[in-house]
Amino acid sequence: MIPYTTGLLTTPDMRVRLFMISYKLIKMKSKSLLWRLLTLSALFLILFSSCKKSNTKADAPTIEVVHLGILNAADERIFYLGQEGHFEVNIKAPGLVQKIELEIRQESGYAIFDLKKEYTGDYVGQKNVAGFSDYPVIPDGQPIGEYSFHLKVTDQLGQVASLDSKINVQAGDGTNTEHQHDH
Repeated sequence: MIPYTTGLLTTPDMRVRLFMISYKLIKMKSKSLLWRLLTLSALFLILFSSCKKSNTKADAPTIEVVHLGILNAADERIFYLGQEGHFEVNIKAPGLVQKIELEIRQESGYAIFDLKKEYTGDYVGQKNVAGFSDYPVIPDGQPIGEYSFHLKVTDQLGQVASLDSKINVQAGDGTNTEHQHDH
C-alpha cells in the first residue's frame, strides 16, 4: 500500500507514478474485484482532491478620509485661493499600491481650472498607507466656488478606489500661507 501524506502527491510526476502503480495492481490476476475497486477509489480521491490552488483575488483598495480642507478650519472641505489646502487619508490596498492620483477641477462658472498630481515613489508596493497627505494650492486668480476633489488609488492588480468630493474654494484671507508641521 502507498502511504499518503499531505503534500506528498502534489507534483504531476508523483501522480503519474501513483497511477502506474495503481494500474499494475489492477492488472494483477490474483487480486480480487474488491481490491481493484478500493485501489481505483483511492486513486480517484488522491488525484482530484489534493492541492487545489486558490483563485481568490485580493480585495480592491479603500480610501478613508481623515481630513479634507484647510488646517484648523471650522468647516471641512474649504480651500482658500493662493493658500495651502490640506487632505489626509488612510489607504488600504491588499493588492499593493501602484499609484495614487489627485485631481482638483473647477466645477462652477465659466473658467476652467484643473490641478493634477500623481504620487508614486515610496507608496508603490505598500499595502497600507496611513496618514497619506498633501497640501495642494489653488492659485490666486482662479474663480471662487465649487470644485471637485478626486483621489484615485490603483493597485498592482489594476483595481481602483476613488474618493470623489466637492470642495468650496473661497477668497484667501492671507492668514494661512504655510502649514505648521514638518513633512
